[in-house]
Amino acid sequence: MRKGKLKDFLIASKDEASSAIVESDMLPAAVEEIADLVVSEGVAEIIGVFIGVLAPRINGICLNYRQKRFESRILDVLALVVQSINEMEANYAALEEEVQEKFRGIYVEWLLDSLEEEKQQGKVKYHVNGFINLMNNEMNDNLMLMFFDTINQLTEFDIDVLTLYNRNSLEDIETTDLYDKYNLTEEQTAVIKDKLERLGLLYSKNDEQRDHNIDAIADYLNKVDKEQKKNKSKEVRLPNIKRPNRSTSHAITSLGRDYLKVIKAQEI
Repeated sequence: MRKGKLKDFLIASKDEASSAIVESDMLPAAVEEIADLVVSEGVAEIIGVFIGVLAPRINGICLNYRQKRFESRILDVLALVVQSINEMEANYAALEEEVQEKFRGIYVEWLLDSLEEEKQQGKVKYHVNGFINLMNNEMNDNLMLMFFDTINQLTEFDIDVLTLYNRNSLEDIETTDLYDKYNLTEEQTAVIKDKLERLGLLYSKNDEQRDHNIDAIADYLNKVDKEQKKNKSKEVRLPNIKRPNRSTSHAITSLGRDYLKVIKAQEI
């Protein structure tokens, strides 16, 4: 796989926007810092898509607030990519050609679409981490769309709550520190838990207990029915039925744990 300086790949590319930025006197500091970065041609193409977003400013076009916000996100993306460039290179190199084409084409476009809608600056790292960590040959359009759809529905607070569940082995967690951090009430936090449950990232332990009780009762009734049909029936003991907690108790799902690993959200 051919490697070289990022600026050389961009100048030689068909993307007029990214090559114009590299050669411009108004070169953004973020681009100038990575221009001499040694990368493969495929990764250079991905980074070139990010850089091309900065073209309106270079061309002197007046930006609206959405474009300015988007530009700010892209500058963050470039900084994060530099920090993870070795991992990105290794993951990309291990991809089959067909999957590589997806990641430097439609998948990076979906990432840009997702970033354009993103309102929280602190979540940009989760978009980038997910994009890099999902670089594998098992990836497909549906899984990638599912990732972006989920990350767009989550807030930083949602991710913090999910992270607490991942780190705590108790039946439920104490979220007082999160109430203080985000100035939310306990009732508002309950809404977040319900949302995480709806996305399949948490599950209700109350529902789990109810299902266990129903299974135990069904098993008990089956045994009673069988014994009643015998000439000499034995006593069948009533199963131990536990009452679910009055307040809803949750726990993290395996999907929730996997999602945190993909976006590398391990700390609050």
